[in-house]
Amino acid sequence: MIKTPYEQGKQQVQNAPERTEYYEALQALVPVLRNLPSRIVAIDGKSGVGKTTLGRFLAWRFNVTLLETDLFLIPAKGALKYYMDGIDRAIQSRLDELPIIVEGVVSLRILKELGHSVDYHIHVVCEEAGEVEELSNEIRAYERTFDPMNNANLVLNLPVED
Repeated sequence: MIKTPYEQGKQQVQNAPERTEYYEALQALVPVLRNLPSRIVAIDGKSGVGKTTLGRFLAWRFNVTLLETDLFLIPAKGALKYYMDGIDRAIQSRLDELPIIVEGVVSLRILKELGHSVDYHIHVVCEEAGEVEELSNEIRAYERTFDPMNNANLVLNLPVED
């Protein structure tokens, strides 16, 4: 019987725990990131579904950069406004040589506004996660425009962590 990496007792990394739920994403990205070509992997989903933890795990496993778009948020109640120049510089500086994972609630919108195409898209859902009320209109607009549930290469349904 072949064991998954999780069953082989791999060491956990701080802020990027190995969870069996990540195995599908890991397997899907192996051919996409083989030989580390210059590619963009986007991870999106509502707040609190596990995007960042998944992104950290995948970035660690593939030894690539994770860009957490929340780190570029401009404080604006009820809106997702970002320092777009900073995001673009971060993407460009890494994409010249290696793949990059871009993670965020509206990552597809950000990448489109910056003129970047997505090579692989993971949409994360978690049925138990709540919704940030002041962002609900913006999230619905994002979902209407990008239809991430139906257009993703992989939809990953993660349970709430214990």
